[in-house]
Amino acid sequence: MIKHKGNKFYVEVFNPEHTWKYQGRVIDLPKTESKAFITHLKIPSKHFYIKRQGYPINMELLEALHNARIPYIIIPEKGKTGFRCYLSPLTNYLHGEIISEPLTEKQKVIPLRELNEINVEEEKIKGLLYD
Repeated sequence: MIKHKGNKFYVEVFNPEHTWKYQGRVIDLPKTESKAFITHLKIPSKHFYIKRQGYPINMELLEALHNARIPYIIIPEKGKTGFRCYLSPLTNYLHGEIISEPLTEKQKVIPLRELNEINVEEEKIKGLLYD
């Protein structure tokens, strides 16, 4: 189940420590009239789906973003090689491969090579995500 408070989105999880996990938020893209959804900061060792070479996103969240007419997804990544930021049209994820692993909700994934790397400062992204 997905819920949102303002422009922040959460997914329900069944974990004794917490019941709602922060997924990210919607922002206005500078110098455009478009919006984008920024996922929470991805750590490759925790979040990268090796089998399909990408970062999965909850299917229900993708549908909520589609219904809200959010055209882009931004995925920030912080790993051993530093900070990177990727951009994808939402439609690419909507047409992505469905995956379902034990103890996770249904998600869709597209290979990282199909995303565009964008140049955004890490501190700016953190400021947008966690203000």
